[in-house]
Amino acid sequence: MYGYEWTGQNGIYRLSVNSKIEKEIRPVFKEELDYFGFNEHWTYPDTDAPLLWAEGIRRYVLNGSCVAEATGGGFYTKPTIKYYSEGLKLEPIDVDALWHENERLMLGLEKTAMDFIRKTHDKYKKQGMAFAVAFSGGKDSLVLLDLVSRTLPPDEFSVVFSNTGMELSTTIQSVERAKEHWSSLKFYEAKSHLNPKDSWEEFGPPGRRMRWCCAVHKSVPTILLLREITGNYNIKVVVFDGVRAEESAARADRDEISVGAKNINQINCSPILKWGTSELFIYLLHYGILFNDAYRKGLFRVGCIVCPMSSAWWDGIVNDCYPDEMRELLSNVENYARATKPDSEVKKFIEQGGWKARMGGRGLQNGGNRVVEKIEDDKISFSFTSKRQDWLQVCSILGPVVYKENDVYTQLIDKQEFQFHITGDANNTVTYWPYSRMDRFILSHLRGIANKTAYCFGCKACEVQCPVNAFTITETGKIYIREDKCVHCCNCIEFTNGKGCLAAKSLSVTGGENGMDLKGMNRYQHFGLRRPWLEHFFEHKENCFTMGSLGTRQYDSLKVWLKEAGLLTATGKGVKSGVPTPLFDKIQPLGAGNPLTWAVIWTNLAYNSIISKWYMLNAPAGEIYEKNDLIFLLGDDYSKSTRDNAVTALLETFRHSPIGTVLKQGIPIPNGNSFKFSKQGWNTPDAVAILYALYMWAEATGRYTFTLGQMEAARGNAEAKGVDPVSIFGINPDRFKDILQDISLQFDKYIRTTFVADLDNVQLFPEYKSLDILDLIAK
Repeated sequence: MYGYEWTGQNGIYRLSVNSKIEKEIRPVFKEELDYFGFNEHWTYPDTDAPLLWAEGIRRYVLNGSCVAEATGGGFYTKPTIKYYSEGLKLEPIDVDALWHENERLMLGLEKTAMDFIRKTHDKYKKQGMAFAVAFSGGKDSLVLLDLVSRTLPPDEFSVVFSNTGMELSTTIQSVERAKEHWSSLKFYEAKSHLNPKDSWEEFGPPGRRMRWCCAVHKSVPTILLLREITGNYNIKVVVFDGVRAEESAARADRDEISVGAKNINQINCSPILKWGTSELFIYLLHYGILFNDAYRKGLFRVGCIVCPMSSAWWDGIVNDCYPDEMRELLSNVENYARATKPDSEVKKFIEQGGWKARMGGRGLQNGGNRVVEKIEDDKISFSFTSKRQDWLQVCSILGPVVYKENDVYTQLIDKQEFQFHITGDANNTVTYWPYSRMDRFILSHLRGIANKTAYCFGCKACEVQCPVNAFTITETGKIYIREDKCVHCCNCIEFTNGKGCLAAKSLSVTGGENGMDLKGMNRYQHFGLRRPWLEHFFEHKENCFTMGSLGTRQYDSLKVWLKEAGLLTATGKGVKSGVPTPLFDKIQPLGAGNPLTWAVIWTNLAYNSIISKWYMLNAPAGEIYEKNDLIFLLGDDYSKSTRDNAVTALLETFRHSPIGTVLKQGIPIPNGNSFKFSKQGWNTPDAVAILYALYMWAEATGRYTFTLGQMEAARGNAEAKGVDPVSIFGINPDRFKDILQDISLQFDKYIRTTFVADLDNVQLFPEYKSLDILDLIAK
């Protein structure tokens, strides 16, 4: 909430809304200084008080001046220290003086947080909800728990420690100290029925975007415990958590109250969401509740001992200080690295965090696709290379099986009758019909059932999504559906965003080439398509290539992008640069700053740019990507430099054109010296852009009359001839029907839709071409 500025007193900073410094900050204690060997360069007393501060984790600051800095670090390498001042004599920071300097603002923060806690409690108590405080033993949850304990009576809430089984020993000690400190509170421990060793073997190591561990070892056990505590399966719980916006870009977008963010029966409330670490540590030091000793050794956050979200700083310190505690899980990472990299690259792959970019089952013992889908003769079939569950038990999620004659079953799904039979050796093929009556929801749900059948080993992530206690996992890890209770809401399928099963999401192989020929993906020489470059071309047309405003390699890259965007074409032998196309004539008047211009370009890149199409099909919207994530996802069939150049060109396009920020295909988020990219998807698409993309799809596939189910069936398939607007622009599929209805009302001459009862027909008109659609711009 506040920035800070340094005062003239030793180690004392002042909070202020006008302060220019807003970095994360942490206190530095004697234990950390001794660990890194500062005592060989500086002198300082043996004290429990902090001796100086560190900004941005690594920069040691004394009264605003950087006096030393840590560099490097990784699982096998301890960070090293660069000293900018020798012979310093440090004195303990006066914690009381720090508080008095900031007392007015801190008391205001406390009051605001406590008022929020009280009002939230009073509001939801009237609705019969239970209350819990999520406690991790770290600094955020310590502040949170203290604030809640000062606001609400002890019998009004429970304190739940989610013991993942992967905690540092100092965290367990911190929890025990908390129990002593708040002896009047009710502490409970939530723990998964799976131990980490088994879950890591089943799922594979977690990744930054494959964090199955949080659900399996935190969220799920907590929800199951709260049901047990209250004795009420349907209990709705308000969970106070210590989430803070400062910690990540994703958390910065969080609201203080999130309904159903983690579970349909859970409301998350974040009283310290807007607190910075500068305020957090003032509070902790003043009230004397900094319990976790890991902070005294230099760790900035506490959590699972091996975590894909950890920094090289964390990895280097933890593996050096807690090697025995880390060994088992680190060996799992090492096994994964050895399966995916040559022996000479294993250590570097782990040290540089390459394993943290894992997004699929490639290289895992359990990894790979276990379901083969086939559509023909108005039937869809699923063949299994291996199965963990029984289809007949799992499929009742969709609806009751109402009849069987010989080997043909009749199942009622969404008030319609469908037939299916189970055939093949070991009953490994399931076939449903008629396919022509299946809308995109039925198809998606059938695919989810197939994945559950193939992958589910009983992690219970689905169980807590069921609102009526119909879905359960038996002691043997099998799915059991209480058919008398099931309302066929399919929450247990939909929560994984398309896979239907958390294990399937972690283990299936959707990366790599995914059926695509990626040859030539790096033809841009790592340069992206930039708005100033397009302005240059729009103004001077093909003459721009001889003007020398850009370098030779930049012009070569621009030519490739323009040709793939459909704006430039070669006219004949000896004509090197090409000439503008009819498409250029249509959109050039719009200008290089118009989002519609870039929407048309992005659509053409779906058909002509290998790396752009790959990104559309393989990088789901709603995620944040780092460069290394995408390089890893491209697989190992091409050299690292080839993949690096291709991804760099794509991300540079996002940074320097409206495709990234306006069309929201990759919003750049500063991340140290680099960027992360948030693919949110175009939530307010231009009607003409969507219509243009639809006609491009129709021209490629030859389908001018189709259903949304047919379009969805081909979605994400690299071998499909067309790329639909949902894939191109990252549109939420649930909104696409509404978007088409609006467009058909606006442009009924070019598109008609019928969304009545079970019909979801879309009709385009072959007498029009995609280029004709752009004539609507003038209208």
